[in-house]
Order: sequence, then structure tokens, then C-alpha cells
Amino acid sequence: MAFEAQAGTVDGALQSLTDAIVDGQVNLGVRYRYEHVTQDRPASILHHANAQTVRTNLGWRTGLFHGFSAYAEVENVSVVGDEDYNNTYNGEAAYPVVADPDGTEVNQAYLSWQGVAGNLARYGRQVIAYDNHRFVGHVGWRQNQQTFDGFSYQNTMLDGVTASYAYIYNANRIFGEDTPNKAFGNISDFQLDGHLINLQWTPNATTTLTGYAYLLDFDDFDAESTATYGLRATGAVPLPQLGIDGAALLYTAEYAHQTDYADNAGDFGLGYGLAELGVRLFGVTAKAGYERLEGGEMGGTRALQTPLATLHAFNGWTDRFLRTPADGLEDRYVLATGVLPGCGINWLVRYDDFSAEASSEDYGSEWGVQLTKTFAKHYTVGVKYADYDTDAPALLAGRADTTDTAKGWFWLQMSL
Repeated sequence: MAFEAQAGTVDGALQSLTDAIVDGQVNLGVRYRYEHVTQDRPASILHHANAQTVRTNLGWRTGLFHGFSAYAEVENVSVVGDEDYNNTYNGEAAYPVVADPDGTEVNQAYLSWQGVAGNLARYGRQVIAYDNHRFVGHVGWRQNQQTFDGFSYQNTMLDGVTASYAYIYNANRIFGEDTPNKAFGNISDFQLDGHLINLQWTPNATTTLTGYAYLLDFDDFDAESTATYGLRATGAVPLPQLGIDGAALLYTAEYAHQTDYADNAGDFGLGYGLAELGVRLFGVTAKAGYERLEGGEMGGTRALQTPLATLHAFNGWTDRFLRTPADGLEDRYVLATGVLPGCGINWLVRYDDFSAEASSEDYGSEWGVQLTKTFAKHYTVGVKYADYDTDAPALLAGRADTTDTAKGWFWLQMSL
């Protein structure tokens, strides 16, 4: 899970509540980002988007008091200069969408307990993320982070085992509390009864096995309520026979099954699959993968969906597949990442080819490149570019993948 136990004793070594407060810690994060978007469809798009925004997170974490602590964090997103982009509700429909609206919110506010070693419980507004964020994540790429209201619990008492459970009743989404949008895709909050179960076992230093169940009952969107059950395995097999320090064979395999749940009137069963194979040599990691989100159910109207995911991390950086098309999605991709010698610049390049899972339709392809460098542990500068080329001959309503799109980013970040 995304959180870790707070350092300190668990038997109430801090003698008073005053000590716990005085022993607290301030967290500060500031990220400036410039995002440029070009998009050729629909015809109503007349301009390129240029979004300059600054995200500021200011938080306070108390020390431990008999195993209890508290954390509160405020997040502000401000626009720098002109708002030459469509933030989904500002009326700037002649510009492409950049989903970074301005505003100030309580990002996190929770009470935490770790009074027994190997146990950590939290209640309140918090970050929750599992595995690679494919089904549950915090959407940290966007300026307004996704957090959840509810209860979470993590148990690590058994060696190599992490058992996590969360009950969530509200998802605070990236579009902010001020949005008037009511559609499922960009509403401000998901009100729901959600049960998140994740059991992870690390039998050795190079292998992780995970089983999960995510049961989502949306209050106002019955058709989106689903139950997802899955298994995941990741590992790194050392290759000492090559005589190269750090050489390893890397693999990930995952399968999940998603069905209608709670008051969903639909009747479907959809599969998710991921197979990834890679190698790490001379400080460079290269991978090839295949991801499949099944579609075509219910007369060709239903595909597997992951509405709580960190979606920007999957299926291309231009965000053409934030919602899986009704015919499903197959993503065949290759990527490579490493560090430039002598300058400490991290680099990543990738290429994705997209097609429908339930038909012969080719959606398009995308390539992207990213460079980042961290200075003095607290400061990061980054640049990123992605270009999506659609194979669709015309724009289809509700299908973001049917338009050519290019996006570029530059950002500066400080974390203290």
C-alpha cells in the first residue's frame, strides 16, 4: 500500500500530547508545470493549449502519542498567466483539455494508529494506492491529487506478508470541488461503498505475489458498479552467469476478472491481462509488454474499466484511453529506461501500439520520451513529450483516441 508506519515507538514513549504536537513535522511540496497540447479534432478546437500551473502542498504530521498520530494537508493549484486551456469547466472549449483546474482543498486529513507493531490503521481523507496503481491510485501526475475518504488498515505481522483492507465512501477526484460537471468521467467526487482488499506475499527478495478484490458500489452511477478479482506476480531473476553487476531478467504477469456488482443492472464478465518481460543490463532496463482490457460485452457496449486508477501511467501519456473503448483495448508496448552516465539524468523512452480487443480495429500508436534530474535530494526538473497518431479516418463522439494529439511538459519541483 502507499503508506508506511511512522518512525518511533509503539508503546507510548512520548509522554504527553504536547510532546507529540511539538515533535511534529511540516511537509512542503511545490510543483510548477507547463503543459502544451496540440490536437487536430474536433473542428471546434481552434488553438493549442498552454497551461502554466503551480501546485503547493502544505502538511503537518504530529509525533506519536500512545500509538496515535494525525496528519493534515492543504493543497492549492494556481494558474500562472492566462488560462489558455480547457480545464473541463472554464468555458475555454476552443482549447484542448488540460485537467488541472485551480482551487484550494483539504487534500488529506486523517487520524492514524500504530499501537501494535506491524499494524497501521487510518481514518479520514488519505492517499490509497495498490501495486502499480492500475486499479487504485492517487493520480499524482495531475496537479490535484486523488485521495479517498474512509478507513484503511495494513498488517505486516507475518514475515513477507502485507495484508491491506480499505473501506472508502468518497473519492476526491482531480477535477476539484468547484467543478459543475456531473458526468461520471469528470465529476468532482465519486460517492460509493468501496471495499478494497489487497494481499501481498514476498517469499524472497526478488519475487512478489499479490491477490486482490476491489468491490465498488457507486451511489449515483449504478452502471459503473463492478467487482474485480485478480492475481499478480512480479519478479527479477538474477543473471550472475553473465558476469555483469545487477544483470537480471524481469517479469510481470497479471490477470483479473471484472463483473457487474451491487445495483448494476448489467450482466457481464470481462478479463484483464498483463504480460511483461524485460532485462536489466549495464544500468539500462528494457521491457516489452502486452496489456489487454476486454470489451464487446452487452451487445458491444461494455468494456473493462478502472475508474480509480492512476490512468496517466497506462496506455500512453497523451491520455487517449482514460476510458476503455467499448470494443476493449490491446496495448503492445516497448520501453527502455536508465541514467545518463556522468550527469545523473534519468531517461525513459517508450512506444505503444493500440488496437481493439473485440474487433479488428486499429486505434493508433504513440511514442514518448522523458528526462528528469534531481538536485540536492529535494529539487527535480523534468521534461516530457508524447505524440499520438490515430488510425481513425474521422472523429467519433466520445472517443478521444480518434484524434491526433501531441503533448509536451516542463516542470520544476521542490519537496521538503
